[in-house]
Amino acid sequence: MIKFPIQMGSIDLNWEKFLRKGDEASFKAIYITYVDDLFAYGMGLGYQRETCKDAIQDTFMKLYLCRNDLRQIENITGYLFKSFKNRLIDLTKKNRNNDSIESMEDRFTIEVTVLDNIIESETRAILKKRVRLLLNQLTPNQQEAIYLKYVVGISHKEIAVILNMREESARKLLYRAMEKLRQKATEDNLFDKTVVLTLIDLFCQLM
Repeated sequence: MIKFPIQMGSIDLNWEKFLRKGDEASFKAIYITYVDDLFAYGMGLGYQRETCKDAIQDTFMKLYLCRNDLRQIENITGYLFKSFKNRLIDLTKKNRNNDSIESMEDRFTIEVTVLDNIIESETRAILKKRVRLLLNQLTPNQQEAIYLKYVVGISHKEIAVILNMREESARKLLYRAMEKLRQKATEDNLFDKTVVLTLIDLFCQLM
């Protein structure tokens, strides 16, 4: 299934209406827009399903109850993803020490499920393995940035907010990640270059 980027014009309008009037329909529209992406993001960070669900509930409950304190927030996408990530960390601190939390933050992985929809079953496992090996060449930060940009479909500015870096640094992180993927696909004799480069393009366009 093709993943369409978040339509920011509509989201900005809903966010403005929610802040001004506490509009229930606007709040619901924001929730529907982000809930699946937040859940997948949390799973990619390595958290358990129930923890992700709890963190989503807490994030939107805070959003609803504290809207009068959030009028200075212009970037709703960056705010939601960052708040969700922080809540995941808070929930997990009860059962993990600080070292475990830090290592959890540094192990983002992308699930190569997009291939299920575009590749015949008999070759799916082999091609998934090829793309997975390529993605494993990236750092967790690079994988996280690629996920946010090409899967969620958000801007460099929003990625910078979520990853606590400058916008220019986010741009460089993404550029270096994509260059590394293309270089590894070209250099590695275990792969058919044309096939792997096509898979990377499909991965970035369709997830």
